[in-house]
Amino acid sequence: MASFSRTPQSAKTLPPTPPMLEQHLELKAGSFFSSCPDTVQNDLSYIGIEENRLGLHLGHAIHEIPPLVVYNTDACVYSPQFPPGHCLNTAFAQKYQLEDELGSGGYGFVMTAYHRIEGDEVAVKFIIKDKVPEHAWTEDPISGRIPTEVLILTHISHPNIVKCLAVFEDDRFYYLVQELHGSPWHKDHKLDAQPPCYYFASHSSSSMPTPSLSPSSSHSSLPASEPNTPPHVFASLHPENEHDRPHVSNGAAIPKLLHSQLAIIQDSSRPEFTRRPSHDLFECIEQSEHKKLNEAQARFVFSQVVDAVQYLHDHNIVHRDIKDENLVIDKNLKVKLIDFGSAVAFDPVKPRPFYQTFCGTAAYASSEILLKKEYQAAPAEIWTLGILLSYLLAGVSPFPTARDAADGRIFLSEKVVGKIPDKAMDLMRRCLDPNPTSRADISEIKAHAWLRPPSFV
Repeated sequence: MASFSRTPQSAKTLPPTPPMLEQHLELKAGSFFSSCPDTVQNDLSYIGIEENRLGLHLGHAIHEIPPLVVYNTDACVYSPQFPPGHCLNTAFAQKYQLEDELGSGGYGFVMTAYHRIEGDEVAVKFIIKDKVPEHAWTEDPISGRIPTEVLILTHISHPNIVKCLAVFEDDRFYYLVQELHGSPWHKDHKLDAQPPCYYFASHSSSSMPTPSLSPSSSHSSLPASEPNTPPHVFASLHPENEHDRPHVSNGAAIPKLLHSQLAIIQDSSRPEFTRRPSHDLFECIEQSEHKKLNEAQARFVFSQVVDAVQYLHDHNIVHRDIKDENLVIDKNLKVKLIDFGSAVAFDPVKPRPFYQTFCGTAAYASSEILLKKEYQAAPAEIWTLGILLSYLLAGVSPFPTARDAADGRIFLSEKVVGKIPDKAMDLMRRCLDPNPTSRADISEIKAHAWLRPPSFV
């Protein structure tokens, strides 16, 4: 197998790599993320994405950090979530300063960090390799087993989906470095924003550019055998400009022989371990005056989620765990979808598969899932949009019991939740049709009257 250099072609304009470092700029043979652009034969046709222009490379990081300086890689200095004695990826520690914890779950945890040179704050999702469920891996013909979440996030780009900036790994973790979006929702930060007046006059998913983060996904399922994303789907996920995607770094950029000569920068000024207030939609709603949004706010938020889901479905990807806790939102009501730990991608030329294992959150489970039937991912995702819409407008689930949910019996008392607009209720019913074959698809949701510009409704 050919040996591929990590340093991208675009890095040729950078200053020469120090000779002692040059030999350490290669990933292990066959790494998915180390293919040179001129050797890539595949494209992104299966998910309909031509290329991605994120443009972050380890080659750049080599020249950003002063030579012969390395930062403390003792992970336990930054968080008790790391096992004793764990060392951070060297390249990551050179580039980022870990800060506060944002959240944690069964498969990992999320922290904030600062870029040491640029000063930008990011979110870093640490995925515990041994905890990733079997169905959440993809067998890539070049790199071998890779979490599906990693492959998807490094290939997609949408204004309402969190952006992946870089990927690192060590023996225990994958590190997903992502943009940090949202406002800290707490008792002193109340929701009072209204949607911008120009939004519906100009907003269209077709006009949006198409170039996790949260605690790990919620899974409520039996240990059934769920099919992985088919290997041949991701066999063609290599973009035309491979160097324009984030590359996985295994931290081999600094020769071990030099470690004794390096000035160790101790991040000893860190305060006690702290946890940030949540940035998610759940807390945003909790901090609103009536524990729900008004119609204009709900429409603005929901339309952004619909745009993100439409983008994914158009590219043959289903998130499978859409909920208020997997949507981060800022003070201007700008929303981004996070946490792709349950996501799957499909081959568009083949029938969509049926699943038996439920990956998601029980309160958002569709009728067919509650009835223990085989289900398809896209219709089940539309159901979650209906549940989300109810939380936005009413602050509660539309179903008092699981039996009501299985039968699709919506019960929202006007005395309790107030009057919900007729068009919004119609949209909710279209999402929550207990028959998945007659349930609306994402294009029908997008075209619904409630989501049209108000002047045309």
